Amino acid sequence: MTKLKYVFIVLTILCIGFIWTNSSMDAEHSSGISFALVEFINDLFNINITEGIIRKLAHFTEFAGLGYLITSDFYFYDHDIKKCWHCIAFLGLLTACVDETIQIFSAGRNSSVTDIWIDFSGVCCAIAVTYILYKFINKRIK
Repeated sequence: MTKLKYVFIVLTILCIGFIWTNSSMDAEHSSGISFALVEFINDLFNINITEGIIRKLAHFTEFAGLGYLITSDFYFYDHDIKKCWHCIAFLGLLTACVDETIQIFSAGRNSSVTDIWIDFSGVCCAIAVTYILYKFINKRIK
């Protein structure tokens, strides 16, 4: 378990770096990635999803992953998730605020309060799911 907690800390740092790197891309590069993903998903599932939906889903998914990692960090450091969920949520919200602030300074990009709410929702959903997952695992182990 000792090595696992260090692995999760590194993964959390890498996840934050990934999120902030995406925010620092200029609008043209960011739209190019989004458009390629839209085409891939539309071709794969034979649907017609828009770039806007893909971008919002990306926000939610990135931050749900971050929420899982931060919750796991607290769990592996023997913190009771139920007692410190607010700290986990705050770290996710802080990351989202910095993320949107970075976008202000990226060429052609802007900041959105809506995106902060979507990011924060991803973190909160992940906290709940991860809490239930670890509760289930602990019951199975005992």
